[in-house]
Amino acid sequence: MADSHPLTLTVLGSAGAYRTHQGSRASGYLVEHGSTRLVLDLGHGTYAPLAGHLGIDALPQIGAIAISHLHPDHWVDLAALRHALVHGNQMGRDARSVSVIAPSGLSSRLASLLDDRTPEEQSLGAAEPVQPFGISLWRSDATLPPLGGGRVVPVGDVTMRGARVRHTGESYAIRLSVDDQPGLTYSGDLSHWEDLAAIAQRGDTLLCEAGGGVAAWREGDAHITAYGAGSAAAATGARRLLLTHFGAEVDPADACRAAATTFSGEIIAVREGDRFAI
Repeated sequence: MADSHPLTLTVLGSAGAYRTHQGSRASGYLVEHGSTRLVLDLGHGTYAPLAGHLGIDALPQIGAIAISHLHPDHWVDLAALRHALVHGNQMGRDARSVSVIAPSGLSSRLASLLDDRTPEEQSLGAAEPVQPFGISLWRSDATLPPLGGGRVVPVGDVTMRGARVRHTGESYAIRLSVDDQPGLTYSGDLSHWEDLAAIAQRGDTLLCEAGGGVAAWREGDAHITAYGAGSAAAATGARRLLLTHFGAEVDPADACRAAATTFSGEIIAVREGDRFAI
């Protein structure tokens, strides 16, 4: 039986790291299912629409924040969220910890960003732990999983699954689903579209970066092209392709036309504020 309460996706930001067009917030996505709220990445500028959509009092109710990799355009607004949780409406006195699932190294990066001590003060001891986040790792031990390996995390009635992809040192694609129904697969950033075969399932909506636009992809490129995003959607049997995270000079309309040469299904270039039923 189809779920009467589908996953919903709200686009908080969809731009690359330094895009200057209208609507240039970086990567960030809110996914909801009933009372369960999850965030996929939280790049620069995305805190404001997140708080605006949920309301500041509801921020502690976020079930989990999943960070795909450690490039700051995918996580730096955790700093703004942290300030809101600690100081906003005096929630710091009773706000519960918000779970953050990330590649190794995020905790130290975020702590360094928030550390306002002088060098002399820093020499006296370590910074306080970053609160109110409970940061855990996509990997479950000291060894990185192979490509496609990753944790499965239940959040409310949603199952979150990570799978390593090639992009930077430790990068993950993320899939959200309810029971055995088609879900949402988010590519994060990746260099080889073929890596998505390890996590996407037939009938999913594929939220896929196309940072390479319509240029010819070359081995060594860090981002796939719109052609690659279309190929990933076709190969995994996606129901719909949502293109995102365009490079600074990419025309979204051109990207959709390029993806259509390899995928015959519905293709949409997402924009900030777009909302989709999955």
